Amino acid sequence: MFGQSKCGWFVKLPRSPRVACYGAKIENAFSPLNVIGPQVRKWRLRKRWTQAHLALKLQLFGWDTSRESVSSMENQRRRVPDLELFVLSRILGVKTDDLFPRHLRSKVKTLWPSYRAKFSRGQLPPG
Repeated sequence: MFGQSKCGWFVKLPRSPRVACYGAKIENAFSPLNVIGPQVRKWRLRKRWTQAHLALKLQLFGWDTSRESVSSMENQRRRVPDLELFVLSRILGVKTDDLFPRHLRSKVKTLWPSYRAKFSRGQLPPG
């Protein structure tokens, strides 16, 4: 019933001559994969760096990345490993906490015990 093609996920319906794929495309709701992307963009723009310049700085520091990867991170389309978070803070010259949105900074320490317990069992955190 469901499938995937060059047009994305779809529901099989009778073929229409006006549509390249069967049926209609199923739209996915956007779910951000990181919380630091917008903050990284803010700090990058404050330094008047392009995404390519930030990618180059990260590469010179030893982090294998590209402009496209920086773009995906800033647009919250990819996850950010903990080591990359550390490297970003060093390159941008900010504290690691400054890469988190303000409304989350005070909550991280209070939420940590419940997240740690969930992660240790291989489960996703509540939310």
